Amino acid sequence: MKKTIIISVALLLGLSAMAQTKGYHTRRGNKAYKVFNFQSAIDHYSIRLKRHKGDSVYLQQRIADAYRLMNQPQNSEAWYRKVANQADMPVNKFYLADALRSNQKYDEARTWYEKYKASSPGDKNIDDIIAGLNNVGDLSKDKGIFKTELANFSSGASDFGPAFYKDGEVFFTSNKNARRDNNLTDNWTGRNYYQIFLAKPQSEGATTYDIKKVVKCKPNGKFHDGPVAYNAATNELIFTRSNYKHSTAKRSADRHTVHLQLYSMTFTEKKRSKITPLIVNGKDFSTAHPALSADGNTLYFSSDRPGGYGGADLYVCTRSGTTAGWSAPVNLGPAINSKYDEKFPFIAADGTLYFATNALGGLGGLDVYMTHQENGTWTKPENLGAPVNSNRDDFTFIVDSANKKGFFASNRSGGLGEDDIYTFTMNRPKLYNVTVMVIDSMTHQPLKEVALMLTCTKTKDQGSFTTDEGTRQLTLEQGKKCSVTATKDDYAPVSVDITPKDKDQVITIAMAKKALRLVVSVKDKETMKPIYNAGIYLTAAGQPSYTYGTDSSGWLITNLPVGTYTVSSPEYKSITGTVSPADADPTTGIVTKEYRIDHNELKVMVPLTANCFTSTVAYTDLKTGERKEVQPNKEMYVRLDLNLDRKYTIEHNGRVDTISTKGLMPGQVIEGPCKFYIGQIWVVNDIYYDLDKSYIRKDAAKELDNVARIMKENPTLEIELGSHTDCRQTMAYNDALSVRRAKAAVLYIVSRKVKMSRILAAGYGEHKLLNGCACEPTNVSDCTEEQHSINRRTEIKVLKY
Repeated sequence: MKKTIIISVALLLGLSAMAQTKGYHTRRGNKAYKVFNFQSAIDHYSIRLKRHKGDSVYLQQRIADAYRLMNQPQNSEAWYRKVANQADMPVNKFYLADALRSNQKYDEARTWYEKYKASSPGDKNIDDIIAGLNNVGDLSKDKGIFKTELANFSSGASDFGPAFYKDGEVFFTSNKNARRDNNLTDNWTGRNYYQIFLAKPQSEGATTYDIKKVVKCKPNGKFHDGPVAYNAATNELIFTRSNYKHSTAKRSADRHTVHLQLYSMTFTEKKRSKITPLIVNGKDFSTAHPALSADGNTLYFSSDRPGGYGGADLYVCTRSGTTAGWSAPVNLGPAINSKYDEKFPFIAADGTLYFATNALGGLGGLDVYMTHQENGTWTKPENLGAPVNSNRDDFTFIVDSANKKGFFASNRSGGLGEDDIYTFTMNRPKLYNVTVMVIDSMTHQPLKEVALMLTCTKTKDQGSFTTDEGTRQLTLEQGKKCSVTATKDDYAPVSVDITPKDKDQVITIAMAKKALRLVVSVKDKETMKPIYNAGIYLTAAGQPSYTYGTDSSGWLITNLPVGTYTVSSPEYKSITGTVSPADADPTTGIVTKEYRIDHNELKVMVPLTANCFTSTVAYTDLKTGERKEVQPNKEMYVRLDLNLDRKYTIEHNGRVDTISTKGLMPGQVIEGPCKFYIGQIWVVNDIYYDLDKSYIRKDAAKELDNVARIMKENPTLEIELGSHTDCRQTMAYNDALSVRRAKAAVLYIVSRKVKMSRILAAGYGEHKLLNGCACEPTNVSDCTEEQHSINRRTEIKVLKY
């Protein structure tokens, strides 16, 4: 069945299709392709391909597309493999991935979806599709909610689109019967055009049906008719029909497109009724797949009209008292619609909306999803899973007013024809939702890709899930107590219980890294006073050192990856030794180390402020003549380890100061001698910008907070904040971008309660590059992203102090 809402083909595929008319069989194939006779087109293309290899790329592309449009994923997979890496057709990667997913080759499908994502960065829905592959295992499990079987009125043809009529009767759409009286057949399928049929149960409650085509009331026309929606209260039948009249489109390809439209009539089986097109139709787009609310006053449908999100979207309109009959259609929005196709809606009596889409990363092809409105907003669509959904197309799902029985269509293996109608019984228990959030217990940041194992009492049901951005919504059954266990490499597993009392709540799981918990105490041996900021290095064999400083109470408390570490200190020789899990207290699991420092080892720490954080600081012991140099750290200060009762000279920014440690206490923090001076310039560390962006990143916010702190501590300080870009883009564009970045940084500092009058924003564009990564006049450079990021910087210049 052609489940595309537009019965059309993209005739021009970016390969100059109409220009590739070389050879008799290519021309014949193009002619057949143009009128949707894809099997004939494939036959001609194959002959030409066998005889003339020079046309292989074009012919392979046409054959692949033809098999896709004929909904033959095994054949389309084979042919898209031949053309998937064409640079000018990145969508071939997507088509190959889709075919692989339909063929249940999910790991390989993920690889090709990722390749498509890399080649088409503007596709906003591809991440949802890739993430959906994580759920294939769970969606494939039969949870016992649905029991399905093939409906006895399915035939060996294409049957789909069931719709409730009355007294157990069911409308459906089919291309059964070899030919109609007018001897017209559909080139696409080689069968009769789709017509509307009515299945009547042989007795009340029976599951066997008698079939007849709806003829006397004449909803069936020359070409495709169906599927339908019926309102029992008014006997109104709204149905889909091919619009075979000429389009008003200007492009030749568009004029040959046969679109779909919706029509309305009063339905009785014995007499004809007037057929009226709905006001929501258009000549140059399709409107199809109607669904009526229980009261008949709300109409849902699928359409590829302009202004949507791409492909076919779902729309809604309400009955009005105007001559038009219906209000203007409203798109259901991005919670439901995507770049791809959303079709075949059905609105249940309880307000649940069921629809089919190929956009959300289901099992393959079209899958059926359900959603409902909460406070006027559609909830995130939920995949119905197996056995309703399969790796092929599953669609036209309907359920009765009691939410117990219904029908759907599928072209899964094991059926009778191209598409078959299945009947189901549904025993959906009362459910409730909880959201599980998994965070790092130390940083409190969300943890991605955490494995969640759900186990519930009174049932054998259990499920495996994975967090996406640190959260995962779980749907659980009322009356059952459940537990969920979170596991992740390098973290200790954590289990929590969930009960119905947690309905609609966020359950937070804090995971701690598998760690060696270390507690270190450093004190003055004579006075037993704590030593602040005593440097401690912890080094495991072959690994970088972890560098710490004790807090104001002389304590260091930290968690380390499990291992054996060597302990040392840059200033205190007596801080030495090793720590390992074997040293841990058997009760608490904590390793404790206590160090007592002799008086002659004690030092003081001098942090220098503001203007020192971009320059080397040299200090000399005037007693011994020993000279050392240090660099500022990321926290924007330098630390000088000075002996007690000594004098030192400190050289920084071209000036020399003298400082004395006489009378100071061990570990005491004192103000450094640095001062501001007019014209002084420094780069604020780590205020980098993403390419072509001016917003303040999280890493930059921390550094701007420090600038704000310095200005508050120095109320007479006035500065210029200059923003610099890299060379990519034009010089004029970069000038404007740097101004936006400077203003963004200034506004951020002002938001921290610093007067705007004290800060001047300046944009220098690409005029002051630091490393020669210039692009003019081509706007292209061989520099790496890291090199370009150095030029995207912020500089502070002292204007007044």
